[in-house]
Amino acid sequence: MTPQVFIDITRLELRKHAERYQAEGWRFVNLCGSLLNLDEESDKGVVEMLYTFARGREMENLRFDVQPGEVLESISDLYFNALVNENEAHDLFGIEIKGIVIDFGGAFYTLSVPTPMNPQSNIAIRAAEQKTYGTADYGACPVPTSSEEEA
Repeated sequence: MTPQVFIDITRLELRKHAERYQAEGWRFVNLCGSLLNLDEESDKGVVEMLYTFARGREMENLRFDVQPGEVLESISDLYFNALVNENEAHDLFGIEIKGIVIDFGGAFYTLSVPTPMNPQSNIAIRAAEQKTYGTADYGACPVPTSSEEEA
């Protein structure tokens, strides 16, 4: 069995690697984001990104951090299916990704709070604690009343 490989890069190197993978016949598999830390004062956090590519049984993961305010260049023009994951990363983590071939502009998901995973994750935490997650005007379902909760 071939083990997965993890390659640490910078966000600026993503495109170069994706172009090489495409030229060598690799396919884009997935994009995953994970909040590394959160600055309590600014509600901003560093997000670790993991772009996964496969060729046959080989699997390589490009790992890099996106700092608050940094812009990531899309690879969806190389791998069309990446547009789903990149729009998702934008909506859930608030990462600005330029050049997505079909950019939903923050409307890929209907969310009760903006970017619930980051960078405003403190907003999401407070909303959940106060059960106000459905009261924001984001098209979300209303917060259930006590009679609805008992049902």
